[in-house]
Amino acid sequence: MRTRAAVLRELNAPWSVEEIDLDPPRAGEVLVKLAAAGVCHSDEHLVTGDHVGGMPGPPVIGGHEGAGVVVEVGPGVLDLAPGDHIAFGFIPACGNCPMCASGHSSLCDAGANFPNGLQISDRTA
Repeated sequence: MRTRAAVLRELNAPWSVEEIDLDPPRAGEVLVKLAAAGVCHSDEHLVTGDHVGGMPGPPVIGGHEGAGVVVEVGPGVLDLAPGDHIAFGFIPACGNCPMCASGHSSLCDAGANFPNGLQISDRTA
C-alpha cells in the first residue's frame, strides 16, 4: 500500500513528507486509516540526535500518536476488526505481559523494545 509519511533523512534537517510503501499487516498487527496524527516534541529529539534509549537514527518515520479506523487486521488479531475506531499513543503495549494484564500498559514489558525500532509483535524491522 502506498501512503505518505513524515521522514527524517539526516540529523538537524527538516522533516519531509514522502510517499512510502507499507507492507500488509503481519501477525498481531493492524492497518489503520489515520484521521489525525501527531509529530510531537519527542520526534524533535530524533532531529537533534538527543534521543534516548538507543532510538534509531535517520532515516526514520516520525509520528507515534494518532486516531483512525482499522481497515485490515493481520493473522491472530482477535480483539480488533475492520471498522473499529482506535487511538494510539507514544508507549506501545502488547496487551499480554503482566504489566498490561494488570492495567499498567504504560510499563509494558514488550514496549521496552520500542526504542530499538523493532515491531513489538514479532521484533522485525
